[in-house]
Amino acid sequence: MKDSYIEFMNEFAISEDKFIQFGIEKTIYAEIIEERKRIEFERHWNELKRSIEDPNFGQLVYIRGYGRDAAGTDLYLSMYEDIFKHSNFLKDATNNDIPSRKIKLLTGKAKGVKTENKYERIQNYQVSHVFERTKNPYAFSAPWNIVYIPKIVDPFTGHESKGDLTRKFTRKFQQHVYSKYQIYIEEFNTIVNNLKPTLESYLEGVENEQFKVDVLKQFTPITLEEEGLMNPVE
Repeated sequence: MKDSYIEFMNEFAISEDKFIQFGIEKTIYAEIIEERKRIEFERHWNELKRSIEDPNFGQLVYIRGYGRDAAGTDLYLSMYEDIFKHSNFLKDATNNDIPSRKIKLLTGKAKGVKTENKYERIQNYQVSHVFERTKNPYAFSAPWNIVYIPKIVDPFTGHESKGDLTRKFTRKFQQHVYSKYQIYIEEFNTIVNNLKPTLESYLEGVENEQFKVDVLKQFTPITLEEEGLMNPVE
């Protein structure tokens, strides 16, 4: 079977390992090593959790649209209103606006042509969700789930390419991000595990079987195995 990515890399003598290394090293992440940046990172994560869980906090919470032309998004919004007892949940206007704003603030870098002077301008980068789960409000704008990835590499992080190289890159990339943000991802896993009984109870009254399946995937803990990420979902 002919694979255009392999053909390209063979033509220009690029090894798979070098390509994967390039993708991981050139991706722009929200940094947490410096104390000031770690505090800001944690502030965004803590405010996101509170905006979901505290009906009186008052901040809006966003998710990506669900279904063809986002026609099924109300299924998620109604579920969250029922579970969390407030209606501050919305569909992201562009399906990536809020995460784009978040990563801009946390990295000090922006893609726009009209970039403000306080931001370093970058181009040919894509805002990407490392672990998907974009209909889960805890994951859609979580600072540990959003990166700027080089556009030449981005197809290997989602559903735009297939094959051994895609699987190998995805596995190593997600392992790298998991190790970088492990304490926050493990906190996310605790949250979704604790929510499981409530979700299952709510879904008992739902007739849409596909929605039930999709919700449970969105709330699957992020667990890395030797062969990579279990149950990657959009």
